[in-house]
Amino acid sequence: MIVLEVQTDPVTVGCPACGVLAEGRGRRLHRLADAPAFGLPVQVRWSKRLWRCIQAQCPVRSFSETHPFAQPRARLTARAVGWATGMLRTDDTTVAALARRLGVGWHTLWRAIQHHAQEAIGDVARLGGVTSLGVDEHIWKPSCRGADRAVTSMVDLTRDEHGRVRARLLDVVPGRSGTAYAAWLRSTPEAFAPAIEHAALDPFRGYANAIRDELPEAVAVLDAFHVVRLGAKALDECRQRVQQETLGHRGRKDDPLYRIRALL
Repeated sequence: MIVLEVQTDPVTVGCPACGVLAEGRGRRLHRLADAPAFGLPVQVRWSKRLWRCIQAQCPVRSFSETHPFAQPRARLTARAVGWATGMLRTDDTTVAALARRLGVGWHTLWRAIQHHAQEAIGDVARLGGVTSLGVDEHIWKPSCRGADRAVTSMVDLTRDEHGRVRARLLDVVPGRSGTAYAAWLRSTPEAFAPAIEHAALDPFRGYANAIRDELPEAVAVLDAFHVVRLGAKALDECRQRVQQETLGHRGRKDDPLYRIRALL
């Protein structure tokens, strides 16, 4: 493990409640996990300055310094949280694996990531520049039954200046229904829906109804995956029917129709 001893420069500080000049009361050691370096966990030992308000009527008796480097009472630095969130976005990894690399517990890291994610979701700027919107369902609880078994995912399918699809996950909401999709569209900023030019979906009437009602100016298109899937299904049904009519049995490895089953 790499250990870093840090402290801030001495400054004059006023009480956060009354503004009266505070007097120093020494320091307190605050240990934080930082982003890994050279393949090793990094611990930052921050000697935080303590102050006392000398105003007798002030409700604040003592307080410690704050810094954007870390949130109050945090166990991880802001840099460590940003590093872990970026790894989850771009790498095939888990919270448990990242926690081991940081030298902290799973719950410690997950609470920090969850707080960071909630702030990012609340930023409406992430929905800017979307002109092609995709939607699909995802079964995230395969072994469960009920309304919370599936979720609806919205993806940014807009192409950049180089013609590459962004393929950026915008949001996930509980439920697989047109109602869930329509409610999400209504919750977006006012300028979001009019900017959508193309809305991709799977062959599900609920999503189509939501697009018709909430994105009336957008062109609804079937996504590429389901186009191929429907074509393959039609070819399969035709092949199976002709197989039974001509040979009277299911396809076998030497049958010509069986050998072309993956043609599409």
